[in-house]
Formats: sequence, C-alpha cells, structure tokens
Amino acid sequence: RILNILVLGLQTLMLLSRSRIASCSVVFCSRIFKVQLTASYLHFSTALPTIAMKPNPPLCHEPPRVIAFDLETLGSEVAQNEEKLHLVYQNSRKLQVAVLKAKSSSEGLGNGEVGKLLQSLVADEAPRSAREANLSYRVEEYVRLKAFQAFLETGTLLPPSECIYATDEEYLAGACMGLSQDLAKYAMGRATARDVESVTIARNLVQEIQTQLLQFDFRNGPLRRKFDGTKYALKTVETLLYELSVTGEELSNGPEAKRMKEDFSALVPAEELDALRQRMVHRDDLREKLIKECRDGQKAAKQSIFALHRGDKEKSKELLSKCETCIQDNLLPIIVEEPQLRSGSFSNVLEEYAEGKLFYTWLFGKEDDSESPTGELLQPQEFAIELNPAEYLGGLCDLTGEVGRYAVQRGTIRDTDGVRLALHTNSRILGAIQSMERIPSAVNKKMDQLRRSVEKLERMLYEMSLSEATGRRVKTSAEETNVTETNANIDN
Repeated sequence: RILNILVLGLQTLMLLSRSRIASCSVVFCSRIFKVQLTASYLHFSTALPTIAMKPNPPLCHEPPRVIAFDLETLGSEVAQNEEKLHLVYQNSRKLQVAVLKAKSSSEGLGNGEVGKLLQSLVADEAPRSAREANLSYRVEEYVRLKAFQAFLETGTLLPPSECIYATDEEYLAGACMGLSQDLAKYAMGRATARDVESVTIARNLVQEIQTQLLQFDFRNGPLRRKFDGTKYALKTVETLLYELSVTGEELSNGPEAKRMKEDFSALVPAEELDALRQRMVHRDDLREKLIKECRDGQKAAKQSIFALHRGDKEKSKELLSKCETCIQDNLLPIIVEEPQLRSGSFSNVLEEYAEGKLFYTWLFGKEDDSESPTGELLQPQEFAIELNPAEYLGGLCDLTGEVGRYAVQRGTIRDTDGVRLALHTNSRILGAIQSMERIPSAVNKKMDQLRRSVEKLERMLYEMSLSEATGRRVKTSAEETNVTETNANIDN
C-alpha cells in the first residue's frame, strides 16, 4: 500500500512538472516498485495453495448431550442364528438327495438310512413351532414317498398316526395331495401296460382322498393350491380308464364293483382324518381371534405415537400400557398354543409397540422424568415383552420416521438443537445397523428409507443456517413439510 502511494505521488509530480527529468524519475521508480510488487505477489501466490490444501474436517452435528448406542450384541446374535440356519439348509439338502435316491431305487425306504437321517434333523413328535429353513418341504417329500410305498403294499392311505414326526399340514400336503399326483403318474404307467385293475385301485384311492379333503375348509395358501391339483389328478386317472375302455379293455362294472364302491371309505383312515380336521378348525379359530385382537393392540400403539406428537404424555403412556396389556393377556397365550401364528399380524403389533416405546423413551428418558428430549434408546432386553431381532430392528427403523416428524415441528420454530438431536439420533441408528455383523433380511427393505431421513435432516439444518446467516425468514423444507401435512390433515 505504501509503495502504491509513492508511485501515485511521483506520477502526480510528473504531471505537474511536465519535465523530462521528472518523467524519467517516475518511470524509473515505477519500474522498481512494480518489480518489487510483482515479486511480493508471486511469493504470496506460491504460499496460497499450501493454505488451500488443508480444508476443515466434516461438520459433525453433535447435540449438547450425546448418548452411546451400538447393536454389537444383537448383531452377534443374528450372526449365530444365520449360521445355524445355514447348517439346517445343508442338512436339508442332504435329506432331499437321500429321498431322491430312495425314490429312484428299487428298495425305496427299506434300508432305513433316510429315516435315520430324518430322525437326526427333526424331533420324534412334530412341534407346532415353524420349522427352520426349508426343512418342512423335506419332511413333506419324505411323507409323500412313504405314503406311496404304503399304497404299493396295501392299496390304502397311510394313516397320520404313522407320521407323528410330521405336522398336520405336512401330512396333508405330502401323504394326501402329493400322493394323488404320484398316483396319477403311477396310473399312466400301469395303463401303458394295460393293467386296468391297478389303475382302478389308484382311481378309487384318489377319489376317496378328494372326498375326505372336501370336508376341510382350506384358506388361501399352499394347501389350497395343492388341493386344487387333487381334482386334476382324479380327472387324469378317470380319463385313463375311459381310454382303456374304448380301446377294448373291460372294466369291472358288475355287482362286485358296486360292493367295492361302498367300501371306498375303508381305503382311508376316516376317523384320524376327522380328528385332524378338527385340529385345523381350532387353529383357524385361533388365527381369526388373534387377528381381531391384534387390531386393538396395534391401534393403541399407533394412537400413543400420535399423542406424543401432540404433546399429550399421559394419554400416550396410558395407550402404551393398554397395548402392552393386550399383548400379554390376549395375544401371547394364543402364540404359546400355536407358535406358527407369530409371524404376520402379531409381529406387526410388536413392531408398532416397540416403535411407540422407543419414541416415548427418546422423548422422556428411561426414568420418565425429563422435560426435554433425551435421545435415549432402549436395547431389546429392556422391553417388558420379549422381541426377536427382526421385530426390534423393525420398530427401531420406524422410530426414525417419528423422529423426523418431530424434527419438522422443531424446525418450524427455529429450534436448531432439536433438529440436531433428531439428526444425531437417526445417524446413530443408521450407523449401528450398518455396523452389525449380520442384518435380518426383513430389515434390509427399510434401510433406504432410513438413509433418506438422514439426508433430509441434514438439508433442513443447512437451510436453517442460511436463514440465520441472512437474517431473513427463509422458507425451509421443514415448513414446507409441515404445511403439506397440515393440508393433508385438513383434507382428511
């Protein structure tokens, strides 16, 4: 700055004096000063890149109070379950290969090796809990092959009492519906050899199986679809008998055949099948009762979350207690009696309950005495109701949506600390789930939604910082979201 002032002074002096000497002095001095200025500028410019190569670290949106949260123990539990499941898949494949070999061999199941392998994988008596991996399909295939061998030996249906290791559903799918398909294939082979008697015996058994299955009330599911195949199997066998008759073979249509038709019921264990049907009717009643009770529990959990957003702590606490009582008194006894009903409506109730309980604790703390959000998160073992990893993680992922809605409310009143706490919570949850050794497959579909919630909260904080820096009221994404939700509530 001093050099520029001197140059400017000499130039002014030159204009005033308009003398040759002054002009030469100014040119000489200005050249010297310009060289010095250029050297100084070059020296500064070479040092400038060194300063620019050291940026600040990423911005960490840390709230005033940071709570440690990790899911390492839960990740180890999930990994152990996955390893056990993988081992069951391997053993299930071994059983499948053994059944296929027995089916293609002349001995069938006579050597007993397949039975020993089955006994090493399943209990002596069929449990009502869901089997691991695809082991249920392997048991069904084994029962199907055993029922076909029983038909070849006796011409009758294998009774359920000889398959106590199989569930009722596995018996029906294998020994009844699957056997009907095998008998249709068997009848075609015997029809090729013009063996009318064997085809007739197969037709009679398939017809009686369909008669017994018509008394069942199958709901939409695998058994209903397999039952539809039984009538096509019967049609196939009857068509074979018709084609044999029109090609010269004589069918048994005399008095002896009529007496045999009256005795078709002896081909199947009618009493055992009726008892099986009664058990399935009871399970269907339990399922319908469970679905109705689940509606009440899920509704209470949802309304408790709405109450928390309204700031009604006491109402939310009452509704959560109501949901917990519904689960323990009305739903869990049904699940204990029929464990297969846990997946579906009951799991959805547990996820909703976990979400409400987590959100309540996040707002008021584990001691329930905080006036402002604490950011505390419950671990699976801290719930009054036992949750499996998928149910807990499902509720934890859903919690991020409620935390995001809370951040929108705080953003509209320019509460930067509240939005920062929400962002920190969702970031902790995302990092904890991603760092787990294994993640349940049911949780993977919620991960994209969790990542988007973190990005939205980061954008919200950035827009709030713009508003504070300019001193003007800038309409943030939080206000736009709040207006959209308000308009939607008005429309509703």
